[in-house]
Amino acid sequence: MTLVWILVVVVGSVAFVGGALNLGITLARWTGSDVAMALFFPASLLLGVCGWMVVLAGAWRIRRAYLRRVGSEVSAVVVESDLECKRGRRLFNFDLWRLQIEVQFPHPDSGAEVQVRKQFLYHEFRVATARAMGEQLSIGAPVPVRVHKKSALIEIPKRPMWIDIW
Repeated sequence: MTLVWILVVVVGSVAFVGGALNLGITLARWTGSDVAMALFFPASLLLGVCGWMVVLAGAWRIRRAYLRRVGSEVSAVVVESDLECKRGRRLFNFDLWRLQIEVQFPHPDSGAEVQVRKQFLYHEFRVATARAMGEQLSIGAPVPVRVHKKSALIEIPKRPMWIDIW
Protein backbone atom coordinates (compact mmCIF):
# COMPACT_ATOMS: atom_id res chain seq x y z
CA MET A 1 0.00 0.00 0.00
CA THR A 2 2.86 2.37 0.74
CA LEU A 3 4.33 1.90 -2.73
CA VAL A 4 0.94 2.68 -4.27
CA TRP A 5 0.64 5.82 -2.15
CA ILE A 6 4.13 6.99 -3.12
CA LEU A 7 3.34 6.43 -6.80
CA VAL A 8 0.05 8.35 -6.50
CA VAL A 9 1.78 11.27 -4.76
CA VAL A 10 4.57 11.47 -7.35
CA VAL A 11 2.24 11.27 -10.36
CA GLY A 12 -0.26 13.61 -8.71
CA SER A 13 2.38 16.19 -7.87
CA VAL A 14 3.73 16.22 -11.43
CA ALA A 15 0.21 16.54 -12.84
CA PHE A 16 -0.80 19.23 -10.34
CA VAL A 17 2.31 21.37 -10.89
CA GLY A 18 2.03 20.83 -14.66
CA GLY A 19 -1.56 22.04 -14.50
CA ALA A 20 -0.47 25.10 -12.52
CA LEU A 21 2.19 25.87 -15.14
CA ASN A 22 -0.36 25.44 -17.93
CA LEU A 23 -2.76 27.79 -16.15
CA GLY A 24 0.06 30.30 -15.60
CA ILE A 25 1.06 30.38 -19.28
CA THR A 26 -2.59 30.68 -20.30
CA LEU A 27 -3.09 33.65 -17.99
CA ALA A 28 0.18 35.24 -19.13
CA ARG A 29 -0.84 34.94 -22.79
CA TRP A 30 -4.32 36.26 -22.03
CA THR A 31 -2.92 39.40 -20.35
CA GLY A 32 -0.39 39.94 -23.13
CA SER A 33 2.04 41.52 -20.65
CA ASP A 34 5.76 40.97 -21.08
CA VAL A 35 6.18 40.99 -17.28
CA ALA A 36 3.55 38.26 -16.92
CA MET A 37 5.31 36.20 -19.60
CA ALA A 38 8.64 36.60 -17.80
CA LEU A 39 7.26 35.72 -14.36
CA PHE A 40 4.73 33.00 -15.22
CA PHE A 41 7.18 30.12 -14.71
CA PRO A 42 8.50 30.94 -11.20
CA ALA A 43 5.11 32.19 -10.00
CA SER A 44 3.21 29.17 -11.37
CA LEU A 45 5.80 26.75 -10.03
CA LEU A 46 5.67 28.29 -6.55
CA LEU A 47 1.87 28.37 -6.49
CA GLY A 48 1.70 24.80 -7.83
CA VAL A 49 4.03 23.43 -5.13
CA CYS A 50 2.23 25.34 -2.36
CA GLY A 51 -1.15 24.25 -3.72
CA TRP A 52 -0.03 20.61 -3.80
CA MET A 53 0.97 20.82 -0.12
CA VAL A 54 -2.52 22.12 0.66
CA VAL A 55 -4.04 19.22 -1.29
CA LEU A 56 -1.90 16.69 0.64
CA ALA A 57 -2.83 18.27 3.97
CA GLY A 58 -6.51 18.12 2.99
CA ALA A 59 -6.18 14.45 2.00
CA TRP A 60 -4.57 13.71 5.35
CA ARG A 61 -7.40 15.44 7.21
CA ILE A 62 -10.02 13.52 5.20
CA ARG A 63 -8.25 10.20 5.88
CA ARG A 64 -7.90 11.00 9.59
CA ALA A 65 -11.58 11.96 9.85
CA TYR A 66 -12.57 8.76 8.02
CA LEU A 67 -10.48 6.54 10.30
CA ARG A 68 -11.83 8.33 13.37
CA ARG A 69 -15.38 7.75 12.15
CA VAL A 70 -15.16 4.09 11.11
CA GLY A 71 -12.07 2.81 12.93
CA SER A 72 -11.76 1.19 16.33
CA GLU A 73 -9.64 2.85 18.99
CA VAL A 74 -7.00 0.53 20.38
CA SER A 75 -4.40 1.18 23.02
CA ALA A 76 -0.92 0.45 21.71
CA VAL A 77 2.43 0.29 23.44
CA VAL A 78 5.63 1.78 22.03
CA VAL A 79 8.12 -1.06 21.56
CA GLU A 80 10.81 0.93 19.74
CA SER A 81 11.69 4.61 19.86
CA ASP A 82 14.73 6.07 18.15
CA LEU A 83 15.70 9.73 17.74
CA GLU A 84 18.66 10.33 15.46
CA CYS A 85 20.28 13.22 13.66
CA LYS A 86 20.89 12.92 9.96
CA ARG A 87 23.67 15.31 9.02
CA GLY A 88 22.74 18.13 6.69
CA ARG A 89 23.30 17.10 3.11
CA ARG A 90 20.23 18.90 1.94
CA LEU A 91 19.36 22.45 1.07
CA PHE A 92 21.19 25.03 3.22
CA ASN A 93 23.07 22.27 5.11
CA PHE A 94 20.54 22.05 7.98
CA ASP A 95 20.48 18.88 10.03
CA LEU A 96 17.38 16.72 9.87
CA TRP A 97 16.20 14.88 12.97
CA ARG A 98 14.25 11.65 12.58
CA LEU A 99 12.07 10.16 15.29
CA GLN A 100 11.14 6.60 14.45
CA ILE A 101 8.65 4.75 16.63
CA GLU A 102 7.16 1.29 16.46
CA VAL A 103 3.97 0.45 18.31
CA GLN A 104 2.41 -2.92 19.02
CA PHE A 105 -1.27 -3.63 19.61
CA PRO A 106 -3.83 -6.41 19.24
CA HIS A 107 -5.85 -6.05 16.03
CA PRO A 108 -9.53 -5.53 16.96
CA ASP A 109 -10.83 -7.89 14.24
CA SER A 110 -8.37 -10.78 14.28
CA GLY A 111 -6.83 -10.44 17.73
CA ALA A 112 -3.34 -10.92 16.27
CA GLU A 113 -0.49 -8.76 17.52
CA VAL A 114 0.30 -6.07 14.95
CA GLN A 115 3.28 -3.73 14.80
CA VAL A 116 3.15 -0.38 13.05
CA ARG A 117 6.21 1.76 12.38
CA LYS A 118 6.09 5.52 11.83
CA GLN A 119 8.77 8.13 11.44
CA PHE A 120 8.57 11.87 11.96
CA LEU A 121 11.01 14.40 10.54
CA TYR A 122 12.14 17.62 12.21
CA HIS A 123 14.46 20.34 10.97
CA GLU A 124 17.39 21.48 13.07
CA PHE A 125 15.56 24.49 14.49
CA ARG A 126 12.82 22.21 15.94
CA VAL A 127 15.15 19.82 17.75
CA ALA A 128 13.60 20.68 21.15
CA THR A 129 10.19 19.59 19.85
CA ALA A 130 11.72 16.38 18.50
CA ARG A 131 13.31 15.57 21.86
CA ALA A 132 10.08 16.32 23.72
CA MET A 133 8.11 14.05 21.40
CA GLY A 134 10.80 11.37 21.77
CA GLU A 135 10.40 11.51 25.54
CA GLN A 136 6.60 11.41 25.24
CA LEU A 137 6.84 8.38 22.92
CA SER A 138 9.53 6.48 24.82
CA ILE A 139 9.57 2.68 25.03
CA GLY A 140 6.64 1.37 27.05
CA ALA A 141 4.51 4.50 26.65
CA PRO A 142 0.83 3.96 25.79
CA VAL A 143 -0.36 5.48 22.50
CA PRO A 144 -3.91 5.48 21.11
CA VAL A 145 -4.24 4.00 17.60
CA ARG A 146 -7.23 4.02 15.25
CA VAL A 147 -7.53 0.81 13.25
CA HIS A 148 -9.78 -0.07 10.32
CA LYS A 149 -9.05 -3.22 8.30
CA LYS A 150 -5.41 -2.81 7.16
CA SER A 151 -5.12 0.89 7.99
CA ALA A 152 -3.80 2.25 11.26
CA LEU A 153 -3.46 5.84 12.44
CA ILE A 154 -1.29 6.66 15.43
CA GLU A 155 -3.21 9.39 17.27
CA ILE A 156 -0.74 12.20 17.71
CA PRO A 157 -2.48 15.54 18.25
CA LYS A 158 -0.29 17.60 15.95
CA ARG A 159 1.68 16.13 13.10
CA PRO A 160 5.20 17.54 12.93
CA MET A 161 5.55 18.21 9.19
CA TRP A 162 3.41 18.01 6.08
CA ILE A 163 5.44 15.05 4.81
CA ASP A 164 4.54 12.97 7.89
CA ILE A 165 0.95 12.45 6.80
CA TRP A 166 0.91 8.72 6.08
